[in-house]
Formats: sequence, C-alpha cells, structure tokens
Amino acid sequence: MGDAASSRGGLSASAGPSALLCGAVAFAALVLIALVLVAGEARADTGAPTRNQFVAAVEQGLTAVNKRWAWQGWYQDYHGVAGWSSIWDTEQLFQTYIALAKASPTTRHVNMLVWFAAKSEEGYYNPSLGGGVGGFSTGYGPHGQQGQQWFDDNGWLGLSFMDAWRQTHMTRFLRDAEIAFKYLYTVGWDPVAGGIWWDTQRTVKAAESVNTAALLAVELYEARAGASYLTSARRLIAWADDNLLDMNSGLYLNRPDEGVSISYLESPMLSTFMRLCRDVDDYCDRVAPLERAILAHFGGALDQPPQFDATYLRYLLDAYQLSHDPRLYTVAYTNAVRIAQNALDKEGYYSRAWDGSTTGISPGLISVDGAALEVLAWTAAVPPPA
Repeated sequence: MGDAASSRGGLSASAGPSALLCGAVAFAALVLIALVLVAGEARADTGAPTRNQFVAAVEQGLTAVNKRWAWQGWYQDYHGVAGWSSIWDTEQLFQTYIALAKASPTTRHVNMLVWFAAKSEEGYYNPSLGGGVGGFSTGYGPHGQQGQQWFDDNGWLGLSFMDAWRQTHMTRFLRDAEIAFKYLYTVGWDPVAGGIWWDTQRTVKAAESVNTAALLAVELYEARAGASYLTSARRLIAWADDNLLDMNSGLYLNRPDEGVSISYLESPMLSTFMRLCRDVDDYCDRVAPLERAILAHFGGALDQPPQFDATYLRYLLDAYQLSHDPRLYTVAYTNAVRIAQNALDKEGYYSRAWDGSTTGISPGLISVDGAALEVLAWTAAVPPPA
C-alpha cells in the first residue's frame, strides 16, 4: 500500500542513530524547553507551547482536515482525488480524536470521537473476510474493498477501538477490538511456522502484525475479555523474540530476514512488557533493556516518515503513563515542539516533515497531516511529569 514516504511501506535502513547525530544542537535546545515543562506547565516566558495551546492547534487542525480531505461521508487520501482513505491513512486521525477527547473531554469532543469510531466500524467492517471470520478491510466502503488485505491494519485499528472504548465506555468498540484481534490472529497466523503475515498474499511475516497483536491481546486481557488473550500474547511475544529481535541493537526488526528497525515497532512492545509486568508480574526483566535500546535509537529528533514516528510517540506516551519515566515524555514533547515550529505550511496544513523539509513525505497526503495532529493531541492528553 504505497512506499514509506507516502503511506506504509518499509525502510531500507534504521534512521535512529542518524536522528540523534544530525541536528543535535537544535534538538538539545528543544530538550531544555521540555525540561521546563517537566517541572510543571510551560511558562509563558519560555516560548514553549502549553498543553492548552496544543489542544487549540489540534482543534484548528481537524477543522482544516475536514475542509480539505472530507469526501462522501469519510475521507480521501489526496484532495480532489476520488476514493476513500484506507485504515492506515486514517489511523492517525482516529488517534487524534481519541487524544483530543482525553485532553479536553467536552461533550463535543467525545461526540466527535464517537462519530469517527462508529464510521470506522461501519465503513471498514467486512463480515466475509477470512472465509466468514469477519474483520476490518483495508479499504473503506460497503464491506470494504476486496482483494489484498493488510493484517496489521486490524492491529492498529483494534488498538484504537480499545482506546475509544476506554474513552467513551461504549461496549460496541470493545467488541470491535475483539473482532479485529480474532481476524488478525486466527486468519493471519501461520499454523506451520508461526508468526502473522503482513498481508493476504502471505509473502512475508511482519512485526507490524505481530507486535500490534501482542499489545492488543494484552489490552483485551486487561478488559477481562478472557484469559485466552494472555496465552495468545505470550505466544506472540515468543515468536517475535525468536524471529524478530535483533540481539545487537536490542530492537525488534520489521522482518525475520534482513529486517530493519522502525520506530513504531518498538514502543508497542515496550507497553506490552510494562503491562504484563504490572498485570501478572511477568516480563519485568524485559522492560529496562528495551527502553534503553529505544532511547538509544529513537530518543532524539525523529526523522522516519511522520506516520511511523507519530505512532511510535503515541505508544511511547502509553509507556510513560505506565512507568512515569520522564525521559519518555521528553521525547514526545520535544518532537511535538518541532512539529509546532516546523511542520505547518502557509495554508494551515501540517504538510511538512518535522524538520520543516519535505524529505520522506508525500505532500498532500492526509496521513502526513494526521500524524502531526496525533502527536500534538497525545502530548496534550498526557500530563507532564510532576
């Protein structure tokens, strides 16, 4: 479904170390700003955006999104190009609506989230997927587009449905998360060699599918959806450890053979380990090594495609809420400041990369704008360290 610059493809090499080295002086300045916030709400004389300013920016950004990309009751990838957006290219907006309702839980914001979650459910659900198992199609429309389906879409979407359930307390969204996991895990799992395929062509196993399934299983277990989810989570982690974990870097690679590390593969697993440590006193010894590896590679100014880095920061903030480690919040906040300073174009859209360039992005793609809003919204939604 497109290349890394435009939508969801792979990367040829890890960008983490270069992100720490390139622009180090500028990033150090942003860290100093973030440290002011760590002590409390940002003071006006620092010039640092406050959480309320992030909320206002997100509200303005969503108004702009709905003006440019709304199409026939949903969204289109590019303004003026007919066709509904896929799960992946609206996932960033889903997370934006979730975080906005969390940061500012007004009736209006909650209703906006309910609308988006319900439209996602209605537009992507396809009861015929997997030979009648049912799941969420990659494409939007009546029962979703047929043909190639991406299993990890059900991972990301299932996690968003879990967030929507927690925020709204509407059980329909919890059921949606269960549907997503069932399709991802039962239809996507390879019964011979294990692992979950990236898509229905079944050519490669993918960390995008396995890691999201692991976290989704744990969250469903926490929701008292059944102890079988804990068993599934352990099975997924074991396969990922045997086939995707790079012992040199300490990070999970996107593919079993010749894979690379991508930011958004790591933070969901960190959250998975933290939750299991808290819930069942297991995998506790996995938390610190993975956190160290993550901060070493993706602890600075991020420069992978915005959709990847926004998803990474969303689950890094989840890990922060579990651990209260201020270093995790600082990474999110400093990159949110970069977005606020650099990504907005003259027309009021977040069409640029977070360093102000157009490197690694597809200008005009809805998910580029959505990625920026996701980071701003989640940074506003999560209280800074005391």
